Amino acid sequence: MNKMWTIMRREYLSRVKTKGFVIGTILLPLLMVAIFAVPVFLLFLKSDETKRIAIIDQTGVVFDSLEAALNQPSPEGKRPYHFAKLTVRPDQLDSVKKALAAGIDRQEWEGYILIPDSVFEGGAARYFGKSVSNRMENEEIEEALSRAVTAQRIQRSGLDAEQIHRALAPVDLNVRPASQEKKNPGVTFMLAYFLGFFIYMAMFIYGAIVMRSVIEEKTSRVVESVVSSIKPFYLMAGKIFGVGAVGLTQFLIWAGVMGLLSLYGLAIAAAFVPDPAKLQNLTLPTIPAATLGFFVLFFLLGYLLYSTLYAGIGAMVNSEQEAQQLVLPIALIIIVPILLITYVITNPDTQMSVLMSLVPFFAPILMLARIAVATPPAWQIAASIVLMVLTIIGMIWIVGRIYRVGVLMYGKRPGLREIMKWIRYA
Repeated sequence: MNKMWTIMRREYLSRVKTKGFVIGTILLPLLMVAIFAVPVFLLFLKSDETKRIAIIDQTGVVFDSLEAALNQPSPEGKRPYHFAKLTVRPDQLDSVKKALAAGIDRQEWEGYILIPDSVFEGGAARYFGKSVSNRMENEEIEEALSRAVTAQRIQRSGLDAEQIHRALAPVDLNVRPASQEKKNPGVTFMLAYFLGFFIYMAMFIYGAIVMRSVIEEKTSRVVESVVSSIKPFYLMAGKIFGVGAVGLTQFLIWAGVMGLLSLYGLAIAAAFVPDPAKLQNLTLPTIPAATLGFFVLFFLLGYLLYSTLYAGIGAMVNSEQEAQQLVLPIALIIIVPILLITYVITNPDTQMSVLMSLVPFFAPILMLARIAVATPPAWQIAASIVLMVLTIIGMIWIVGRIYRVGVLMYGKRPGLREIMKWIRYA
């Protein structure tokens, strides 16, 4: 047992001291911050240039309301638009449109809006611009125009506009688990999918590291001298636990970074966003402590389960090229829960979701997804963990016997019948 800990310590230290580990551990949090922070920053970032937009208001009553809604000055006193109201007779409309289009080409105008007389009866307004790919800007103009036209419709009907606005006020629906009194923004679809996908990637990455380590030692014949002083079973266990400790170290560092971002992310963002007041209504998702604890547990169980399979493949083959053919079935097994995760998240309590989350090879992703969305009954979580532990013990026993013979075998890759003999007689 002491020698197993020595192997584990060697596997751990030989990896955490490398530049690749340090760079990967630092770069991933920076990448995650960039993925989430840059779009938010760009969402609030607007050009300092005032856009010149001409408005052909054939109704004669919408322009003032539209300008008041869209042209609010920034804290620095700059207005985003310079609206020019054009009065155009019907017989002049075509020539004015051509002139405006030519002005847009010469960059005299950013665009122009045509508000027809029929807008109160359901007619569509039209916006012609130099660039119409800014979806936020288009939606902002559309919303302001809709409010202005709706107000005019109400006024024309002779009804009380204030009473109608109160009657049509939307109702907020706060969705929360029945067992929680307060809304928990961390229990969301994205949280469940993110945690599940993280484990999915970890099983691929760290399982492959174990496999490559076994192949390298086998091809370099180092293992021949090692197995003389330690049982192959303990050698394999030391490798698995050592690489797993490396992965857990990275995960704890990344979890700490994400925790700090959830607590202080908005304060940091406020220093870079042009208008910090717009961040007041935003909330960053948080991960409940119980969910984080289950995440670590299912990561370890999933890693132990799949790394034994990868180690067994490494013991059977003589090169990484041969290993790629045998890795495919394992990859297909790992992909199955990712294909099912959307269904399980949206339907966590159906019979299919319960059964799939109890399958040991699917449980690390699917049971964690159910826990993140709405905590399932305790017996289901316990059954999932027990089944995984029993499967891990069985897989370690089987793969350990393959490892005992396979690490000393060279040349032709063994077939299924020969592998069964290894398991039986090892």
